[in-house]
Amino acid sequence: MSQLNRRSALTAAGSLTLTTLLNQAVAADKAGIQGRVPKGKMRVVQLGEQKSFDTLTMAERTIPAPGPGQALIRVHYAGIAARDQGIAMKLFPVPPGPRPATLIPLSEGCGEVLALGAGEERIKVGDRVTAPHWANWVSGPWSPANYVADVGNTIDGWLGEYILLPAMALVRVPENVASEHAATLSGSGLTAWHALHEVAHVRSDDTVLTLGTGGVSSFGLLFAKAAGARVVVTSSSDAKLDQARQLGADITVNYKTNPQWGKEVMEKTGGQGASVVLENVGPATLDQSMAAAAVNARVVMIGTGRPPPNPPNMNGMYLKNLMLKAISAGSRTMMENMITAMAQNNLKPVIALTIPFAEAKRAYTEIRDGDHFGKIVIKIS
Repeated sequence: MSQLNRRSALTAAGSLTLTTLLNQAVAADKAGIQGRVPKGKMRVVQLGEQKSFDTLTMAERTIPAPGPGQALIRVHYAGIAARDQGIAMKLFPVPPGPRPATLIPLSEGCGEVLALGAGEERIKVGDRVTAPHWANWVSGPWSPANYVADVGNTIDGWLGEYILLPAMALVRVPENVASEHAATLSGSGLTAWHALHEVAHVRSDDTVLTLGTGGVSSFGLLFAKAAGARVVVTSSSDAKLDQARQLGADITVNYKTNPQWGKEVMEKTGGQGASVVLENVGPATLDQSMAAAAVNARVVMIGTGRPPPNPPNMNGMYLKNLMLKAISAGSRTMMENMITAMAQNNLKPVIALTIPFAEAKRAYTEIRDGDHFGKIVIKIS
């Protein structure tokens, strides 16, 4: 620890004695910790019994010091993704069974690095950071081994005043990307980026179909329009479709009033169909997505909803020579590319609702009810 940092710690400490502070500084130096670990308690939300959203619990813990390869982060905002509902209700399939009651949930967030454990040189104290929820996936192809360190699922997530995360997962947030915007990226934003830029390789001559108006769809609209593509958005709400058009959607379709909405998409695109489909729902809508798809379209499977009573009729895949590819969010390298593009193009995610930390449970009911367009974030500090 530098002499300047020691003097800063002495000034901020107030009531602590000089001897205590010096002892802390020496201990930190011996442990190889960069920065300063605040003394005292922090509030976190824990999964609890995982019987309902009501069994999420607020708890108080001692602020932890980072170990080797870890970062202590003061959280500014946490974001909530669709998968967080299943984790809180013991319904998320991997790994099977309940999580520890003390697990801190949520896979999306943004905050400031306060301290770093030994061995970290890429990230610095004071950096504003976010992270993909696959903490060990830096680059290359997806592997199920990533579940070993899945933020908010198998390791602690963002829903606390301070959190520890693997430093290898962290991504610096550029100055012109707001913390509340960075807190929406790990699940929804990174999934849409992966689908459009890593799998579909979206171009300006593409027509992109995205289902619904939740997080992935709102990011799909944002990124596809930035690439110059034409965008089709579906929803059961005419009000949400109006909002989608205001945000740049070229074509909108109400799937509630027209259950055969795939045919309507085909008609509204002049018989061409969508060359890229973000299948955000799952098997239940796959038949209509294939009906809406162009010949040789790239269909990216994102949603994991319950299958319909009858399995999808896959004839459309063969008749149109469709490409069908499933994805799982994305790697740190993908996130770095995405956040750089957002900064360079001044792209801002759609935030439907900001909820105070004290009302964190409300974020779960809001995303379950689906009455919003865009993302929900929780303001922590």
